[in-house]
Amino acid sequence: MAPIEILAPAGGPAQARAAILNGADAIYLGAKQFSARSGAQNFDEEELGRTVDDCHGRGVKVYLALNTLLRQSELPRALEVVRQAHRAGIDALIVQDLGLVSLVRWAFPDLPLHGSTQMSIHSPAGARQLARLGFSRAILARELSLKEIAAIAREGALELEVFIHGALCMSVSGQCLMSAVIGGRSGNRGDCAGTCRLPFCAVSSPEEAAALPGGAGDRYDLSLKDLCGIDHLPQLQALGVASVKIEGRLKRPEYVGQVTAAVWRARAGQGYDKALLQDLFSRSGFTDGYLTGAIGPQMFGHRREADARASQKALSRLAAEPLFPRRERGDKLPLRARFTLRRGEGLTLIARCGEAQAQGSIPAQEARAKPTGREALLRCLEKTGDTPFSLAEGSCEVEEGLFVPVSACNALRRQVYGELAERCAAPAPARRECPVDLSACHRGRPARRQLAARFEAVEQLLGAREAWPLLDEILLPLRALEDRRLAPFLDELLPKLTGCLPRLLFTGEGEVAQRARRWAARGLPRVEGDNLAHLELLRGCGAEVTAGPGLSCFSGPAALALQEMGAVRATLSPEVQAAEIAQFPQAVFLRALGYGRLPVMNLRACPLQNRGGCAACRRTGGVVDRTGRLFPLLCQGGWSQLLNCLPLDMGDRRDALALADSELLWFTVEAPGEIAPTIRRYAAGQRSTPQGGYTRGLYFRAV
Repeated sequence: MAPIEILAPAGGPAQARAAILNGADAIYLGAKQFSARSGAQNFDEEELGRTVDDCHGRGVKVYLALNTLLRQSELPRALEVVRQAHRAGIDALIVQDLGLVSLVRWAFPDLPLHGSTQMSIHSPAGARQLARLGFSRAILARELSLKEIAAIAREGALELEVFIHGALCMSVSGQCLMSAVIGGRSGNRGDCAGTCRLPFCAVSSPEEAAALPGGAGDRYDLSLKDLCGIDHLPQLQALGVASVKIEGRLKRPEYVGQVTAAVWRARAGQGYDKALLQDLFSRSGFTDGYLTGAIGPQMFGHRREADARASQKALSRLAAEPLFPRRERGDKLPLRARFTLRRGEGLTLIARCGEAQAQGSIPAQEARAKPTGREALLRCLEKTGDTPFSLAEGSCEVEEGLFVPVSACNALRRQVYGELAERCAAPAPARRECPVDLSACHRGRPARRQLAARFEAVEQLLGAREAWPLLDEILLPLRALEDRRLAPFLDELLPKLTGCLPRLLFTGEGEVAQRARRWAARGLPRVEGDNLAHLELLRGCGAEVTAGPGLSCFSGPAALALQEMGAVRATLSPEVQAAEIAQFPQAVFLRALGYGRLPVMNLRACPLQNRGGCAACRRTGGVVDRTGRLFPLLCQGGWSQLLNCLPLDMGDRRDALALADSELLWFTVEAPGEIAPTIRRYAAGQRSTPQGGYTRGLYFRAV
């Protein structure tokens, strides 16, 4: 089994150098645009080319992270960035946006694709779907346990990459709207404001929230400690994981170097200084709770003043030491070098690595005092420094009585070793490029606009029975269809029903797929998938498949990609602006969310669970922010969904959604008696919420 790859972050050239010199087998970096870490220095075209050449000369791979959601208008520029990186010789492209995936597969068929953690791959079916799309690697969600990673690895569908150290998002990556909705800065587009690091207080009920005197106070119930999973590296290697990833493209070179070195030492079976890593950066310490399955209060922590002081002290101490301490690396390239010192020829150095060779010569002179000896030249050969080489064989042939200054010997060595490194660099492979048609789409109004409603609970649906005739489609959790209270109404409801799979499905995929097939056989017309795994699970289920908002339908090419994967309807991403709907192809049936509390986070570590466990939970709680606003929390069984503090309401602005085929009303925490009036008012073009008690979402705000 090949050694597990150490993949280190490179927010800029200095961080790339720190990663390379401390044992990274590969680095990942971003371009100046479309990077999920827009706050990092990132790389322009020239810097990227130099970095790729330098890395390849040292046997290090380079992956470009172009892993944000892309608007239709941004796709031509994004493809140009990919073209530049492709020609520079990057080893793989890390990507999230389904529209870009389809375009890159066509335009650059030889370029390996890695599925970003933003794609929320957390199950065997998700890995299979990625492989079907042509990906060579899946970067798994951070929320998985070793047991769950093992289940995905057993499939063998494609390479797996797992986070080993660094920050943990509160929400499953790619499933968070918190920063966009609250602060107008989209995490899915590389501009996360870190909203979850602000004070939030978990409360068990709206009454408890109202009783809080000063909002969240000093509670940080949406902030997780940083991950440190280095001790589990041998287990990950044994599972067949291909790569372990260090998070931290916003971190300093010292951090990147020290963490990379620690992972390298752990892989080599050596000890590492965990206390130093914690001093460099932590949030009240580290956690490995997801990997071990010990999800609970011990995972939560925030950045304290004591943490900041420890970081400052550690960085000051490291500043007094060499940034890149020389250490023996088992993965350096073996070097054979020979000095020859002769009269009439001077000093010649020949260096070889594999089939590559470089040489150089400088004059020598008669020694007036101590001549240059064999031992001095051998010591010079051993100084490989930050080159990709380790001296495997050094030899000298010296004619006595000659002298060459030590500085000249060192300069010759640096010159020859540098030339050899360049010659060892694998040239960028010749790759195919194909033209791409990015013609604009022009979407017209549908012949008839439909109205759909999604209900979180059966009692909500039954309480709104008088409004059923106004609805063309009724969405309900697939598991809820088996509720006995629905039995008397199934004949009436079935033609309109869509059964929805849970957005996150860490276990039990086979059971859910069987349930979908069973209901399709009973006449259920549609089943909705909300994750890439679902499109794999529902393939050939016997019902039409629709795509929920978790699948990030963000552009025309993304909508077509979902259609190609089998989805006959797609719900627009909540981050799409109203004016952009006109850019989607007419051939795709589109739903637009018209009413409901947006799910701003999807969580596996539940903040309410920390208050006393699931048994004591009343399922009426949420979290309160600094201003006292309550964000309701919905338990979904094994994970939870945090909802916005205000509902989206487009009832009096339906004209803005006129190009969508259907408008979706999503009922989550509304009382059954509130729902039918809301449906009637929305159908009549009226807003259901009072002034100041609603939001327009992101329809008129660019993020």
